Amino acid sequence: MSTNTATLMGRTEEKGKAFPLWIERLLLASAVVVFLLYRRTVLDAVDHAVLGALVAYVVFPLTLLALVEVLGRTLQRSLQS
Repeated sequence: MSTNTATLMGRTEEKGKAFPLWIERLLLASAVVVFLLYRRTVLDAVDHAVLGALVAYVVFPLTLLALVEVLGRTLQRSLQS
């Protein structure tokens, strides 16, 4: 196996500081708590049997997950500097 550390784009990467993963775990756990607390509110807000369930149990959790991902990447970028 080759020990070449260049990437596919030809860059050489430097090892940076370790990011504390407990921050991302905390964000993910808080998203789960928000989902559990507000899923009924979201379900009631959409007054349709099928669409309400679709929004409450598919769109809402995916939105929370995307928000956690964006917050995690933002924190990584800010803590890296």
